[in-house]
Amino acid sequence: MVYERILAADAARNPVAMAQFQQSGNEVLGYVAWAGAVVGVLALIIIGGRMIHANFTGDPWIAARGMAELPWVVLGVVLLVASGTLAGTLLQGSYHETEDDLGSLIQGVAAEQDETEREAAGCEGALRDPDTRDVLCPDEDGWDRLHDTVPLTGADDERCTRDGKADCYDYCFDPGFHDGNTYTRSPCTPGRDGMDLLNGGDWIWAEYHCPNLPSSLWDQSDSCPDNPVDHFDDVPREYAAAGRGEPAMHKYYICTEFPEWANGNKREEQVGDDYCNVG
Repeated sequence: MVYERILAADAARNPVAMAQFQQSGNEVLGYVAWAGAVVGVLALIIIGGRMIHANFTGDPWIAARGMAELPWVVLGVVLLVASGTLAGTLLQGSYHETEDDLGSLIQGVAAEQDETEREAAGCEGALRDPDTRDVLCPDEDGWDRLHDTVPLTGADDERCTRDGKADCYDYCFDPGFHDGNTYTRSPCTPGRDGMDLLNGGDWIWAEYHCPNLPSSLWDQSDSCPDNPVDHFDDVPREYAAAGRGEPAMHKYYICTEFPEWANGNKREEQVGDDYCNVG
């Protein structure tokens, strides 16, 4: 059972492989059906040849045995073709009945199984290790690594909401985001051993935490868009009201590169409603 769940989860992670599996399965069924038809035709030819030979030799026993074998050959061919057709219908039945292909169904089953096992762990925020398939709770060794590496399901991911936060914008928000070093207080900032994650190109918290980082890290991280200006003197004048230096840089960076971050934190009253209304 565990092995089957692992196979389902692996298949769910790769819909292309599942589509190839379906195509290969249909091809195998086609080969089996054609092989059965060929064998049936050969059997009919052999039986027919024996009966013709019996007519020339005058041996009624051979003719009678051929007539007795003929119905069984026909029945075998019919059953083989029917079973292949039935198997193909059953494999694709989910598509006809639910308008979902087999890959989507396996994805759904894998997701439900994953949710069931995480609930069985008895803790909020449980995460599955993609390598070992183990489910870890926040107080277990290895969970912190999963917290920063398992892809988020969206702004409402359980990691962001389990402690009462509204979403990932609220969870990652640092009220001193333009003060330089306060970003380390955010739970979305990886520890010293995880700074390679922040600097990589697939950092899972980029959308929700890049605006909290100091400007020196925007160019360092491949996941964060580059600083739109090289120096705060290049920030358009309408943003100067935020204050010279880092505050102006942050406001311009957020409003041009991360408007969704500004909107998300407006909803949580973290920034003013007119934060990006400049000019």
